[in-house]
Amino acid sequence: MTVTSLFKQRASIYNKQISRYAKYVLNDHMVLALLIMLGAGGFAYSNYVETVTVGAVLPRLILVVLMVVVISSGTISTLIQSADAVFLLPMEEGVRKELKKRNGYSFLLLAFPVGFAAAAAMPLLVATLGIGFQWWPVFLITAVSYKFIDLRAQFSACLEPDDRKRMMLNSLGKVISTVGLLISVFIDLFAGLAFSLAVCVISTILLNRIEQQKSLQWHYLIEKEANRVQKLFRFINLFTEVSFIETHPRRLKWLDQWIALQSRSQADAHYFYILRSFYRNSSYSGLVLRLVLIGTLFIMFSPGILLKLILSIVFLYLIGFQLIPIYQQFKNNFYFQLYPVEETGKIKSIQRIITEILGAAALVFTAANIPQGIISSVIILAAGLLFITVFTRYYIPKRLKRMT
Repeated sequence: MTVTSLFKQRASIYNKQISRYAKYVLNDHMVLALLIMLGAGGFAYSNYVETVTVGAVLPRLILVVLMVVVISSGTISTLIQSADAVFLLPMEEGVRKELKKRNGYSFLLLAFPVGFAAAAAMPLLVATLGIGFQWWPVFLITAVSYKFIDLRAQFSACLEPDDRKRMMLNSLGKVISTVGLLISVFIDLFAGLAFSLAVCVISTILLNRIEQQKSLQWHYLIEKEANRVQKLFRFINLFTEVSFIETHPRRLKWLDQWIALQSRSQADAHYFYILRSFYRNSSYSGLVLRLVLIGTLFIMFSPGILLKLILSIVFLYLIGFQLIPIYQQFKNNFYFQLYPVEETGKIKSIQRIITEILGAAALVFTAANIPQGIISSVIILAAGLLFITVFTRYYIPKRLKRMT
């Protein structure tokens, strides 16, 4: 088997795995929630653009930050495995060529979200720069060029033995895209385009020369690919059970007092266990923090009580729905099959923790709306509490029983 056929086989297996799990991620509930969020976000964004004046600085600074985040997101899909450091070492040149191909595939895939973000940013640029919509391809090409530079620097980092220089290469795309986007939004779109294309050519030539005398850093490649795959599968695990997850829980000693207070001196073994699992597993706690933050921003900048109310319910549903798979923590722990505790405690503990988390989120959403009015805030809080009651008392038990 050649190196080319080996990577084709791996790509086929990987694509089949992702396509099999995609139907669980893009289920009816998630698609509906995303459509509502997209519509509400677009409506709020269009209203915000109407309030922006030509020459406004703050909106453009926020735009640069958001574009840099989008451009920096996503890494090369190398499909390297741990055994390759031994078995593919004699065929390093062939592997190197395949990695360049994988870099191209990754660029084609990751260019789509960058292009979507660039297209979405155009109304704000029209409002602040006083230009026409016909120039949107200029900003699109500029943004995609920075993604090419970012991935090209990441590939070069895979050949760099020095940790400090490798870190500089991984940061190169972020620095260049920040400078280039500042030129585009504060000076001229065509100046930004010329800068991006010039950097693309110069960086490609320089990095090719630097890479000629270097070899692949196998251990870095293996670790980088493992981290990428684990992040992807941890996200999928929020929707369905995935057997490829490698968990590395961290000791959070500073939370001991809070957990003891929240669990009321460990009265319920199921609740105490699932509470610690939530805090120590960043796949759940990190997701909740991100959704609460995004929901808060949407509610703060959305006009009208009806839109805020819909967004509040949608984000509460997303948080609660994505926390349901935490029930799998009980299935993975055989001690609960040995301990003399009732099975009904599992469902009750899940209901309790989701109720507490959604209640805290509802309070945050309400607080975000307080500057807009007390009455509207009370309505959002009341609607949120009503939704939490229905969701946790009626929907979750039926869902968990189907899972068991």
